[in-house]
Amino acid sequence: MEMKKLLSCMLAAFLLAVPVTVRAAEAATVSLGAPKAKPVTVNYTVNMHCHNCVNKLSENLSFLKGVKNVDISLEKKTVSITYDATKTTEEAFEKVMARLGYKAEKQK
Repeated sequence: MEMKKLLSCMLAAFLLAVPVTVRAAEAATVSLGAPKAKPVTVNYTVNMHCHNCVNKLSENLSFLKGVKNVDISLEKKTVSITYDATKTTEEAFEKVMARLGYKAEKQK
């Protein structure tokens, strides 16, 4: 009976220690990983003319992987996109806008 109790305690101690060890290993992996990419912002002048244009552009650009924020001004006819450059490109934005029928000119 004592042996069963001892084995049960050892098993419980082992099972409790394993998740802690795994979490410590995960933390070490995270801290040793590559540094996070700094968000990049690109601005375009776009030939939009109504709120429907704004909604269409916002929905389609926000859907792209890596896009952090899309800010659109109908009055100024500008689209500002903040994104992770390791996950998407400016060419992807330009293709989406062209596919939707908009002429986008990158601002300097």
